[in-house]
Amino acid sequence: MSKKTVHKKKPILTNEGIGFEWDVTPNYFNKNNSESEDSDKSEDNEPKKKKVRKLNVSQRREEQKQEELRLRKVEEELTQIETNPQNADHFDRLVLSNPNSSFIWIKYMACHLQATEVEKARAIAKRALSIIDTREEQEKLNIWTALLNLENLYGTKESFKQTMDEALRSNDEYQIYIKILDIFAESNKLKELEELITKINRKFRDSLDAYLHCATVYFKLNKSGKARFILQKALSNLPTKLHVTMISRFALVENSDGSPEEAQTLFEHVLTSYPSRIDVWSIYVDMLIKSNRIDLARHALERATIQKLAPKKMKSLFNKWMMLEGKYGTSESVDKVKECMNNYVDLILKNKKQC
Repeated sequence: MSKKTVHKKKPILTNEGIGFEWDVTPNYFNKNNSESEDSDKSEDNEPKKKKVRKLNVSQRREEQKQEELRLRKVEEELTQIETNPQNADHFDRLVLSNPNSSFIWIKYMACHLQATEVEKARAIAKRALSIIDTREEQEKLNIWTALLNLENLYGTKESFKQTMDEALRSNDEYQIYIKILDIFAESNKLKELEELITKINRKFRDSLDAYLHCATVYFKLNKSGKARFILQKALSNLPTKLHVTMISRFALVENSDGSPEEAQTLFEHVLTSYPSRIDVWSIYVDMLIKSNRIDLARHALERATIQKLAPKKMKSLFNKWMMLEGKYGTSESVDKVKECMNNYVDLILKNKKQC
């Protein structure tokens, strides 16, 4: 009995072996198939010609009209978003086109606060601070102010202090303290306000502006006595050369927010001690005119021009007097000023001849 020949099958290697399966079928068996596939691919690769739809004149006009309407609608939507944004999507589009605008960022915060979404408003402020260019210091300061306001109204003492500390590290300290002072005044937090004023006067004891701002805050809160105490504190700490400026500027604040009579007394006191300070005379007269106390302003200028001052200073005073009479006086009062000017000129010429 003859033995049958047994053909052993050749093993196939799969991805468990060397990473792929061997192709045991010779390429020439698939020659015809590959040629047909290549021909199909070449046909597929040939660019298909698009059929161009020919339009007549009326159809072209209609398409143009529809396109114009579409563009107009888009423009109207953009204009509406810019003038009256209504939701987060609108604001996201606005801040994308105006990333450095603190005005838009703050409106975005307000939109969330109106919906009592405090955490979202806080997140918008933090996002704004990370996006606004570092060179835009005022824009960043506006955002910090808005964030401090938010924490003062809706946050806790801890969150406010944390925000304040961050703001002080990131900005000019004086500006932040002054912003916080205004925030406390607006929210009527008197205890915190007085503690902060004490800190500001100690920390910026050489700053005339700091004393004036603190005094102004007290005046606006109807605490005139404490405001006047700030003046005394300023005069005890500031160098003597700044005293006249401090008193004059304080008197203007007193006139607008305190007592006009007290302001007048302060100016009279300064001018009694420094009668040749033409700048103080000018500020005093301007204050009286602004307060519609024309007779007092006229009287002040009459007193100022009686002095024997340098011609340049006298010319400035006479010009101011002439402008006052030209606007508020009569032809007789204008003639009086001219007469006083002529008398002064004659006196100058006489003195020159005697010399």
